[in-house]
Amino acid sequence: MNRIGLLAGFVTSAIVSSAHIGSPDVFYDGTAGPYRVHVRVSPPTVVPGVAPVFVRTSETDIDSISIQPVYWRAGAQGAPTGEMMTAVAGQRGSYSGKLWLMARGSYSVYVSVFGARGNHTATVPLMAQATTRLGLTRTLAAVLIVLGLLLVSGLIAIVRAAASDSLVEPTHEPDQVARRRGSLAAIIALPLLILALVGGARWWKAEDALFRRTMYRPFFTTALVTTGPGANMLRMSVSDTTGMLSAPMMLDHGKIMHLFLVKESSMSTFVHLHPSREPAGVFVSALPPIATGRYLVYGDLVLETGAEYTVTTTVEVPETTIDTTGDPDDSWIEDSFGVPATAGARAHLTNNIDLQWDHGDSVVSGRDVDLMFSVRDRKGAVLPIEPYLGMAAHAVVLREDASVFIHLHPMGTVSMASQQAFAQRDRGDTTPAGRLGRVAAPPPMAMSVPAVTIAGVFSFPYAFPRPGRYRVWIQVKLAGKVRTATYEVDVG
Repeated sequence: MNRIGLLAGFVTSAIVSSAHIGSPDVFYDGTAGPYRVHVRVSPPTVVPGVAPVFVRTSETDIDSISIQPVYWRAGAQGAPTGEMMTAVAGQRGSYSGKLWLMARGSYSVYVSVFGARGNHTATVPLMAQATTRLGLTRTLAAVLIVLGLLLVSGLIAIVRAAASDSLVEPTHEPDQVARRRGSLAAIIALPLLILALVGGARWWKAEDALFRRTMYRPFFTTALVTTGPGANMLRMSVSDTTGMLSAPMMLDHGKIMHLFLVKESSMSTFVHLHPSREPAGVFVSALPPIATGRYLVYGDLVLETGAEYTVTTTVEVPETTIDTTGDPDDSWIEDSFGVPATAGARAHLTNNIDLQWDHGDSVVSGRDVDLMFSVRDRKGAVLPIEPYLGMAAHAVVLREDASVFIHLHPMGTVSMASQQAFAQRDRGDTTPAGRLGRVAAPPPMAMSVPAVTIAGVFSFPYAFPRPGRYRVWIQVKLAGKVRTATYEVDVG
């Protein structure tokens, strides 16, 4: 990985949407009942706007697929009827469709599959937020001005004719009185039309100003490390002046937040923490004994509305004198430089266990991929792993200039907590104030105790948003301890 120097201001101003930075598309790889589906949704950059949806499946007994946008406040009962997807010509098992998202906020796309094994639905949460403003080009502005002048001229001509020619017998020409009456009507109509145009322009500017005010802006986030007698503590504060964080937070994988730190200058240190939240709203976590320096900080959180956000900032980490940990699922790795991502490449997890890159040698930006991995011993045999926070594995993708950050799971970019929030709302499990009922989630400690082992082969659905060099960290649990492997991926 090239040595890079990142400005804190750039990181803080990165576009954040739906727990993604620089990578807005939503990916889901899972099931709709017995049917296996891979879903990709591209949220609109303006709202109201259109979200393209693509579904791939290897199932052969599917008759049709429909998609339905469900707004968090309306629920499935208040949602529009589903839209039938269209089979993509020449691509067996591929379907495409489009959805109108009319309001800002949290949605879930209900992907309903109809086939020989019944009708079943998968939920794919996403955020609809205006992140850009579409302006008029000079050419379009000139065309609209010309058309507007023609329209005004036509209206004046209509008014003039209505007051003169229309009142004369068909076989007669308008006399001087009729022509004066028509001219007077046109003179009266002109200022009225001008007032209408001015009023329309003022309305347009007011709507534009409102749109600008309601465009999504990253939350202002600050972090600092305090040194105490017991440990270095990271304290992160998130300021929200827009009201988007007014809804209560909910646990995701049993945690109130997933917090990631990456050493800024070299990306050689990677930290995955799970802070607690103080009554004042500050997120606090004990720092492990990592190297001093400036770190990029990313925090993932989920609200009861189903909304997902990633907040980001930077922090200076001083020298650590005490070896301490906070949450038992916290993990970190130092002095790790990515293994080049080529087919069969291995990154060490322990002295005798590796993580193998099972994807091909090349990765193309914008193209759907399944990043495939397997945990193996030195003889090449696949080894079982333990669930880590309810998943086979976790992955973090970071572009070398920090313009792209994303937290991946084998099921994609979607949050299990967000899916749970929509399921509860559809069941009517809410209070009169709109709060969710009791959220059934295991306590954090319970998720740290492995109950079973699972196959050490897994994949992550994704599409790298643009070319460049990326660092990818993959985390699995072995013998009760989280292990991290690091790869360096060149995306063409």
